[in-house]
Parts: sequence; structure tokens; C-alpha cells
Amino acid sequence: MSKRILFVCAVNRFRSVIAEYFFREIITNKKDSLNKEIKVNSAGVGLSQEDIQLLVNHGKRWDKPVFGLPPYPYVIESMRRRGVDISKSRSKELTKSMVEQTGLIIVFEESQKEKICSQYQQVKDKIFTLQELVGYDGYLVNNDYSFPGAIPDPESKALIMPDSFLEGGITEIQHMLWWGVTRILDFFKY
Repeated sequence: MSKRILFVCAVNRFRSVIAEYFFREIITNKKDSLNKEIKVNSAGVGLSQEDIQLLVNHGKRWDKPVFGLPPYPYVIESMRRRGVDISKSRSKELTKSMVEQTGLIIVFEESQKEKICSQYQQVKDKIFTLQELVGYDGYLVNNDYSFPGAIPDPESKALIMPDSFLEGGITEIQHMLWWGVTRILDFFKY
């Protein structure tokens, strides 16, 4: 089995890229021979039609290329404050070869899992949401941060993105990875 881990979110500019960098840092500092064999990467599945329609409903157009872009500026700055430089990272679209070469795919939303499974049937035994894999029920990690600076507010439906929410999402992903590192690595032992 390939000892590659692929974190996947919508556009690979927030959740998956920070998970990639955090997890790589965690296993680099862990004293286990398996850790030296693990390769970690990230990608995005693109915006869903529902996401694009939500943007249109709020007067926004998604006319920029989704991939090949750096992480969002607030993500770069937040990670820099945590001592992790992600500024050179560029978003990548999930490809068939990535799926075939990866031993474990970790997504952040059930809808991402469903989308990948519908395109690549062979992944069913190697794809999990981060929550189900690590046994930690995160709330903020489920939110799609793919809109530059905005999320839908559940009551007003206005697009907002408070800084505390972003910081909470980054911290939650970091905690989930620390909490679940053994469970993630155990996937490759069986």
C-alpha cells in the first residue's frame, strides 16, 4: 500500500493545505520509523454547483481560476504566527493519478467524500472525513472556507467570515491532527 496521505478540501487554499503542513510537522517530530516513509500532500475538488450558486445569489462571480493560487492571505498570516510558512504553496486540483498513488485520502466534508467516490470507485476503502478517521467531532472544520473572506451566515444568509472563526478553524484542525495522529498512522500498519 502506498504510504501517501492526501488531504482534500474544496479549493486547497485553507483546510487541506494547513492540514498538510501541520501533519507533516507532527510526523517529522514523532520518533517512529513509519513517519519517515509517509508522504503528505493536499488538493482540492473544486467548488460545487451549490457553492457557485451561493456566490451568485450574493452578487459575487467566481471568475478567477480556482487552482494554482496561494493560500488565502489570512491563512498565510495565521500559519506564520504559528511558525509555519505556507506562502509558497499553490492550490492543486485533485487528479486521477493523485487518487491512484495515494494510500489514504482525508476530506473535511461528507459531500467531498461522496464527490470523490462517485468519480473514483476504487477509493471507498481509503477515503475518510477527518472527523471519522480521528474520532474527534470538529464543528468548524466542516465549514467550507472556499469563499474569499466569506461564509454564509445561517440566519441572514449574508456572507461573513469573522477572524475568530478562521482562527478557531485552524486551531481545530491542528488539534484534530494531534489528537488523531496515531489513528491516522495506524491506517498504514494493517
